Amino acid sequence: MSLALPALVRAHNGEDHGAPTPMASMSGSDAMSGSDSMSDMPGMTSGTPMPGMSGDSMSGMSSGDSMTGDSMSGMNMSDYIDILPLWVSVIWIVALAAVLVFHCGHLIHMGGQHRWFHATHIVMLIGMLYMYAGMAFNWNFIPGPVWVWLYGLTSAAMVIWMVMRVVQKKPFSYLWILAFISQAAMIYMWMPMSSWVAWLSWGLVVYFTLETIAWLAGLCDDGKEGRGNAVGPGDRSLVMPLGHSTVWGKVSMAIMAASMAYMFAGMQLMV
Repeated sequence: MSLALPALVRAHNGEDHGAPTPMASMSGSDAMSGSDSMSDMPGMTSGTPMPGMSGDSMSGMSSGDSMTGDSMSGMNMSDYIDILPLWVSVIWIVALAAVLVFHCGHLIHMGGQHRWFHATHIVMLIGMLYMYAGMAFNWNFIPGPVWVWLYGLTSAAMVIWMVMRVVQKKPFSYLWILAFISQAAMIYMWMPMSSWVAWLSWGLVVYFTLETIAWLAGLCDDGKEGRGNAVGPGDRSLVMPLGHSTVWGKVSMAIMAASMAYMFAGMQLMV
């Protein structure tokens, strides 16, 4: 298991993002080889507790206990099921980067609701690319709270817009609801993992898996009649269809949803 995983946990929890200490990379026999190695460390003697550990906790350890990087970080890495190794994260990064380019093209060439709709996807894609890069390359230079505020603001803006449409009796496409769920899910993704709830995490895995299937099966085409594509009261002719009619358009949306499902599963297995 890569050290990128505990580093990402520290990033979520707002802790120090510095590189692992040399002690974290030492084997048990090296780290506790004897009192001489401890006394050689500046300001420490053989009887001095290690930083972050009390004398009682040191005395409670037997001479055969090891101090590996896992125990030093307070995380037993053997308990994790790693579904986010380097090569998998890189594949997701490449796929999401291709989708980002695709949606940037829509952002440039389209206007009105289409432009804002694709803008929400671009904001989400940037966060997902950074998340997978954090897993693959130990990126943690943007604090988690920054992402929480970003997606909190975008989610709030979407809610305000949808409420205004309902008040004005101007119905809108149900795909805006799906876009809002994705933005709100990004808030949860960037919250400290200590606050994660298993049932909610796995519920999001199921939801985004179903959304992936729906996009691939063409069930999210809000331009078709009889699909109940309108949300809110008013003239249904005012609804702006936002779904993709092309195969690549549907695949791009499916990739985004699948990447969310996979990331939630991978991170929940870390908790």
